[in-house]
Amino acid sequence: MTLSRRFSVWVRESPYGAGLVSMAASVLVLLGAGLWYGGGNNHNMAGGGAMAMHGSDGHSHDGEEAMSAEHMAEFAGVMDDYLQKLPSDPDGAEQMLLTKYDGEKVDADGAVKLVGYRPIVSNGLPEGYSLASTSVLKMPCCTCVKAVCKRSDGSTLVLFEHDDEETAWFGDRRQSMATCGDKDCCLVDLDSSIAATWKQGTRSVTAVGVRDQEEVAKLVTWLDKS
Repeated sequence: MTLSRRFSVWVRESPYGAGLVSMAASVLVLLGAGLWYGGGNNHNMAGGGAMAMHGSDGHSHDGEEAMSAEHMAEFAGVMDDYLQKLPSDPDGAEQMLLTKYDGEKVDADGAVKLVGYRPIVSNGLPEGYSLASTSVLKMPCCTCVKAVCKRSDGSTLVLFEHDDEETAWFGDRRQSMATCGDKDCCLVDLDSSIAATWKQGTRSVTAVGVRDQEEVAKLVTWLDKS
C-alpha cells in the first residue's frame, strides 16, 4: 500500500482525522482570503494614489488650480495692456479685447441670444453720455457684455456687465471700498483714472476709465433706476 493510500485510510479510521481535515480546510480558506484581500488592497491603494493625483479626466487637480491661477494672471496682464492703451487709443484698445476674447459686436437683442439678458445700457445712459458700441466677450472669468460709452467731451468710459464678482481683473493695483450712491463699490486705482465694481441686481458692473468717485455715484444711481 502506498504512503498516500495509508494516510487516506488513517484519516477515515482515526478519531482525529475529521478534525485534521477541517483544520486544513480552514487554513486554506484563510490563506485564500488573505491573498484576495491583499491583492484587492494593493489594487485599491494604487488606485487611491492615482485618484489623489488625478481627477476623472486624468489631470491633476493641483494642476487645474494652478492653470486657473495662470489664466487669471494672464487676464490681469491683458487688462493692464488694455488700460494703458484705452486713454490714448480707445479704438485700438477695443479691437485688442475683441480679438483676444473672441468678441462680437451686438445690439441688445443680439446680446440676449449670447448671454441670456439685455445689457443694462440698453435702457439708456445719464445725460452727457452716449453709447458707442456693445459687444460680448468670452473672457476667462465669464462671458460678459462690454459697453463703450462716450462722454460729451469725446473721452471714453467702458462698462463691463458680468456674472462673477471678481475684482482680480486689475492684478495687484491698490483697491479700496467706498459707498457710491447707495451701493458698496470696490474702487481700483488706475493711475490717471479709476475702475469701480458694484453689484447691479443679480450681476456685477465694472466701470473702467471713471474719473472719480462722484462719477461712479452718478452711474450707479442712474443704472439703478433704469
